[in-house]
Amino acid sequence: MSVPDRQADRSGTEERYGVDLTSTRPGTPGGVFLRRFWLAVGRSEDLPPGHARPLRIMSEDYALYRGEGGRVQVLAHRCPHRGAPMHLGCVEGDDIRCVYHGWKFAADGRCLEQPAEDPGFAHKVRIDSRPTREYTGLIFAYFGEGEPPEFPPYPLPPQEGLIEA
Repeated sequence: MSVPDRQADRSGTEERYGVDLTSTRPGTPGGVFLRRFWLAVGRSEDLPPGHARPLRIMSEDYALYRGEGGRVQVLAHRCPHRGAPMHLGCVEGDDIRCVYHGWKFAADGRCLEQPAEDPGFAHKVRIDSRPTREYTGLIFAYFGEGEPPEFPPYPLPPQEGLIEA
């Protein structure tokens, strides 16, 4: 007995309808649609202050980290300098420093420091930063273009047992 080939099933869908309706990759109809919403990307309790981890969502990679002050942030997966994974970097305050050459980035994506580079060059460099919030013990991020929709995405009435972050 053989296992059905999912890729073959997808190509059949594309042939019938002209587009892959099941994909959430960038630029696909499903990907464009889902990026219009706040998406839960992790549990708050799984990311202690001063730590970073990789995040893969909708076929894209990011770095998710919590600053020492408690702020959670989603940044581009790789440093723009030499492509080192940002989740391997060191969290310093609410910023993160690349493990490879030590470039330091703020939560909003601005480059703050570039050791061994010309002074004044850091202000020209940015990495992708995504709006991030915490609510009811979950970490949410917005991956779409432009301004995100109103937050929280799922407002709940106050009730006993509900913990708000």
